Amino acid sequence: MELAAITLYKTLVMVILALTGVFSYRAGIVDESMNRKLSELVLTLFTPVLLFTSFQKEFSQELLSGLGISVVLSFLSFAVIWFICKCVVYGRDKDYQAVELIAMMYSNCGFIGIPMAQGIWGTDGVFYMTAYVAVANFLLWSHGVIVISGKKNVKSLKHVFTSPTILSIVLGVVCFLAQVRLPAMVNEPLAMVADMNTPMAMMVAGINIAQADLRNTFRKCRLYWLAFVKLIMMPLVLIGLFRMLPVEDEVKTVMVLATSCPVGVTGSLFALRYGKDAVYASELFAMSTVISIGTMPFMMLFC
Repeated sequence: MELAAITLYKTLVMVILALTGVFSYRAGIVDESMNRKLSELVLTLFTPVLLFTSFQKEFSQELLSGLGISVVLSFLSFAVIWFICKCVVYGRDKDYQAVELIAMMYSNCGFIGIPMAQGIWGTDGVFYMTAYVAVANFLLWSHGVIVISGKKNVKSLKHVFTSPTILSIVLGVVCFLAQVRLPAMVNEPLAMVADMNTPMAMMVAGINIAQADLRNTFRKCRLYWLAFVKLIMMPLVLIGLFRMLPVEDEVKTVMVLATSCPVGVTGSLFALRYGKDAVYASELFAMSTVISIGTMPFMMLFC
């Protein structure tokens, strides 16, 4: 109950930050072009710095073991999620299958999951969340590109190993294992930059929601079903599965939190790039983000 209450409190904080983004867009302070730049700033600077600084801690066998278990549970989670998604999209038009599968498989664990983990557990939560983020990025730029483009594109794997997110995680792990600690003069400004990740990420999410036609979105019955599968069914299945595993509760809960996050904005970007229905992908993002305000604390209650 305490975890659910903390999650609800943090969710409401995130909502207020997102509403700041909505207000900024509605008031004309930011536009779509500026939002793309802000999004890029979060993805290429704030989040990588946050991920790297989360590894700036004293080495312990427990943390290392938890990180390894997080990687295994992340791959297991995506295997379960992929199976559920294939069942849900079966029989749909091929293009819509691709959009729905990408949207539901790859959650907004970067923009929402990392800030939530940071708010609830601090750097330890971010530490374990990095495993899920790394696996998600690897699968997104390999499996995700193949699904949305309909072609096997080995070149897309370059994006996996050269993205700031993956590079920051690899560098962070190396420093953690070698116990390379940054001097306070360097670590303090990096920590300040890392602290900017949560407010900026949620503002970008709010701006994205403000751009969607919510009145038309909430009239589509199919979106409610997909939101139910994404935000309730998938986390509940994983909660039941994880309860059978002798793994530390914090690690399992972080994995459930990552899965409980709404649809990622990456689905819209991929749909736009590969000529699929980007509006439909944006509607999935908007509806799931709004509904997740209530479902994420609910999932933490079950944990």
